[in-house]
Amino acid sequence: MATWAAFYLSRAAAPYFKSRCPGVRAASQRVFPASQPDPFGCSTFWGRTLHLTAAVPAGHNKWSKVRHIKGPKDMERSRIFSKLCLSIRLAAKEGGPNPELNSNLANILEVCRRKHMPKSTIEASLKMEKAKGVYLLYEGRGPGGFSLLIEALSNSGSKCYSDIRHILSKNGGMMAEGARHCFDKKGVIIVGVEDREKKAVNLEHALELAIEAEAEDVKETEDEEEKNIFKFICDASSLHQVRKKLDSLGLCSVSCTLEFIPHTKVQLADTDLEQAAHLIQALGNHEDVIQVYDNIE
Repeated sequence: MATWAAFYLSRAAAPYFKSRCPGVRAASQRVFPASQPDPFGCSTFWGRTLHLTAAVPAGHNKWSKVRHIKGPKDMERSRIFSKLCLSIRLAAKEGGPNPELNSNLANILEVCRRKHMPKSTIEASLKMEKAKGVYLLYEGRGPGGFSLLIEALSNSGSKCYSDIRHILSKNGGMMAEGARHCFDKKGVIIVGVEDREKKAVNLEHALELAIEAEAEDVKETEDEEEKNIFKFICDASSLHQVRKKLDSLGLCSVSCTLEFIPHTKVQLADTDLEQAAHLIQALGNHEDVIQVYDNIE
């Protein structure tokens, strides 16, 4: 599983970085006095401080292999469209149905078009924005003690709560207050692994661009179609600025959104990993659930 390392790089030093680690986290600057040795045994530069997470490459750790249990392709496509419809309804409900005045809705519609979602389905979801529906955020614990956040949009909060509690209980989990404290609401920009000139972008270059765009973190991972992507993570308030900067640097951003990102993670035994995957799939299959977040390493 993931091991932690720490490196300190300034903008000037970034081009010399030769690590192949799949994530980089920007943190506040730490400079140690000359009399005090660097506790991490690494060089300290004047400028920006970066903490690097050395993790197993996307698709090669056990959790990445078991977390997405997929059914037939047409069923998976239908499930994705269903979740996007809920996201459209929620975004329109909160900010109005005009994407020119509602950036969150505009971002979701961009994802819908990328997924080739039928225009009629999008329009039907937009017309439902005034329909009765309440945004719900449930906190839970899964087998092995990992934390869960479940976003939902439901016409019946009591029924949805009962359903979610039943699914958790049936799959080794439970409702649990406090899970929210394991996550931060962050901006996430999805970027392809090829730039605008169709040249491959490696993790080292993505790191340099993350520093330049003032992103907090960049991770190499896979989307639901198992295509390699980069996820640039930033403060929620600077989501659009960071995306514009990444685009200006030659990258091809696919979408941007707000997500719950775990700041503490939990390692699970193999048996718990398999049960966790079934639990998350069962939660995701509920008609009212928009998104399920976990902090499994």
